[in-house]
Amino acid sequence: MKPSYFVVTTLLLMMLTGCGSKEDKVVIGYCKALEAGKLDEAESYLSKDARLVLERAGGKSLLAAAGGQFKQHRGIKEIKITRKNVAGESATVEFLYNFKDGSSYADSFPLVKEDGKWKISK
Repeated sequence: MKPSYFVVTTLLLMMLTGCGSKEDKVVIGYCKALEAGKLDEAESYLSKDARLVLERAGGKSLLAAAGGQFKQHRGIKEIKITRKNVAGESATVEFLYNFKDGSSYADSFPLVKEDGKWKISK
C-alpha cells in the first residue's frame, strides 16, 4: 500500500525540521513555505518589524518572487545550517541551500525573539 501524499509530506517536513534548534526550524520552515508558495505561512516566520518593511517594499509579491528563485533551481534539495550564533534575544543563522539542479547558495538570517518565539528580522 502506498503512503498518502499527506503522510509523505509530513515525514519529509519532520526529517527537514526534526533535528536542530528552534532557530534552525524557523529558517528551514520559512524557506520551505516560500518554496511551496505558502506566502501567509512564510510571512508568519517574520518579526513585526520585518513584516512592516516587507509591506513598504512591495508586500507578498516579494515573497512570491523569492519562492520563484527556488523554482529556477528546480527546488530545494537540502538546507544545511552551517553556523549559528545566539546571544540572548537575538541570533544569526548561516546556512547553505543545496538545490535540485546541483547548485548551492550560502545565506544568513538574523533572528529576534518576539513574544517568546524566534522570528526572522531581516
